[in-house]
Amino acid sequence: MDKGLIIDLETTGIDAENDKIIEIGIVEFVVSDEHSCPAITNMYGEVEDPKIPLSDEIKSITGLDDYMLQGRSIDWKRVRELIDSSAIVIAHNVDFDRGFLLKRPELAGIDPHWACSMKHIDWGKHGFKTRALNYLAADHGFVNAFAHRALFDCATTFRLITPYFGELVSKSYMKEFRVFATAAPFEAKDKLKSRSYRWDAAKRVWYKSVMEDTIEDERAFLASEVYRGADLHEEVIVT
Repeated sequence: MDKGLIIDLETTGIDAENDKIIEIGIVEFVVSDEHSCPAITNMYGEVEDPKIPLSDEIKSITGLDDYMLQGRSIDWKRVRELIDSSAIVIAHNVDFDRGFLLKRPELAGIDPHWACSMKHIDWGKHGFKTRALNYLAADHGFVNAFAHRALFDCATTFRLITPYFGELVSKSYMKEFRVFATAAPFEAKDKLKSRSYRWDAAKRVWYKSVMEDTIEDERAFLASEVYRGADLHEEVIVT
């Protein structure tokens, strides 16, 4: 029987170098040989005083305020024990949550296998136009009544991933590629946008991230639909 976690954080901002964690939610689950779908076994949620006033924006997004956080702290020993005993740690937009967690001195040296419910499930292939957590919930017929509260977001993530759990785990072990449509002709911009490429204004290049199982399709698209000759695209392995 394997154990896993879903983790969600609320923070004072989006910069892991300077902002602070103000809430954590954890849903623990198990997957057994008899039951391939995950089953919840435990939950943990707590808020933490960042020792600085919350911005009005964060108060509005989370519903938290300074009084609710005053003197509170997360049990980081418990968090570490949960992570250390898990075969997989899942978050929706894992780069964000992992970035903050790895900055905590109490979690120094942790090395779990991470998975992202936003990018390791091909939501587009399943007919969904957005990867945003609460829109996905609505598209699946339910509502996260307390969006941007950590434990509720974990529960929402758990409900969303359950039908796609095998795909999520499989893709989490694949390489991720950042593909750059270098020197793409101007007239190709609509095709690139329709294929979810984003424009990097600083580097002046269209780019997107794809998983290992779709990289060949992306190469074929660029060669036939964008360059129509010499293929100038570039790739970087992200993970």
